[in-house]
Amino acid sequence: MEGWTLIGCVSVIYLAILFVKRLGKSVPILELMTLIAGLQWIIGPIIEYANPSNHYRYYMYVDQETYMSFIVPAYISFMIFILLGIKNTQNYAIPIYKLQYFSKYGLLILGIGVLFDLIGGFLPGTLGFFAFILSNFKFAGAIILYFSKDPLLRKVFYGTLAYLFLSALARGMFHDLILWLVFFYMFWAVKNKPSILFILTTFLIGALSLATLQSVKFAYRASLNEGYSGNQVELFYNLMIESLISGSATSEAEEGETGTNVRLNQGWIISAVINHIPANQPYIGGKSIEDAVFASILPRFLNPNKAQAGGRENFRRFTGLELSDGTSMGISIIGEAYGNYGITGGILFMSAWGFFLAKVWSRLFKIVLNNITFIAFLPIAFLQVIKAETELLVVLNHLVKSLIVIFLFFWYARNYMNWNFSNGNKG
Repeated sequence: MEGWTLIGCVSVIYLAILFVKRLGKSVPILELMTLIAGLQWIIGPIIEYANPSNHYRYYMYVDQETYMSFIVPAYISFMIFILLGIKNTQNYAIPIYKLQYFSKYGLLILGIGVLFDLIGGFLPGTLGFFAFILSNFKFAGAIILYFSKDPLLRKVFYGTLAYLFLSALARGMFHDLILWLVFFYMFWAVKNKPSILFILTTFLIGALSLATLQSVKFAYRASLNEGYSGNQVELFYNLMIESLISGSATSEAEEGETGTNVRLNQGWIISAVINHIPANQPYIGGKSIEDAVFASILPRFLNPNKAQAGGRENFRRFTGLELSDGTSMGISIIGEAYGNYGITGGILFMSAWGFFLAKVWSRLFKIVLNNITFIAFLPIAFLQVIKAETELLVVLNHLVKSLIVIFLFFWYARNYMNWNFSNGNKG
């Protein structure tokens, strides 16, 4: 391991250590975001270069030196601006224990989330998107209730975890389940102050669980697609046991998949971008960035030509690879940065993006110091931001729109429901 590869590996290890140290002391969402990015943009590709999967599609399209000489400096510049930008927020003690005073609000917020979870599927277009954001309020409510003095209300928190798991089983999609479990773990850690040894142990268990989940989810989805009508929990449990005993739970749905690192390695898409641009396609020159900014600011009725989320258009344009209309696949922000501006411009863009996110976080953190309930809503705002595979259009659109919904909710609750969010008063 030499040069940029070694530097990249060290930077990700540093981020991992920092994330672990801050668990229990704060809610390190941006640190988690940066760590996930490092794992998918650097560690996954390192594994692929060292042990190629020989997959016909999911392989590294450029050599290791070419790839790492852009990705690592771009990632480090992004990381530096994030860490420097949020440094001051680490000096404040979050009075998170005061969430115990807002249990009544937590129940109502949970109810709002459940209501929109039920009706969201019947709402069209933009209304459906806002309903999705409101449906996630149930998780903010559950977080608030976890700090309640009432043990019965605290059990609602664990009931929400069960609901989240059952919803993932019903859809056969586990990405949001994993993210919310990590978010919940952050809040659990702030309350319970686990030791470093305990945190590392849970991480090890989590990594093993993820590896097992990776080996069974294709077989599980295949069973659902074939019309399985039995107990989904029992099906999932049996597949997990089969995987633990035999080492895998095979299915025809797995054809073409070559192991866990295929999912971890976002680098194959980024390398395809580097391979395609500028050899076969000129640098985009900021067009997709401009589209993302306007799409996040203007509603569709004011911007009828608004770009569509899902990643298909940008994936085809930036990589030159085919993608079926029913498939969504993002090129990631760092891939988009290169495709728009090249090496130097891409590194500068990642610096600017890190600076922007840190500024947003710092502003939101100031709200938390005066309104502790707001901290329970931060995972909703950053739900798409922390996904390293997601392009700017999706990330920025979700961040802006979710914050609008959250701020409107607090404004309405304060002015028309007479809710008092002062950290010094009981709700």
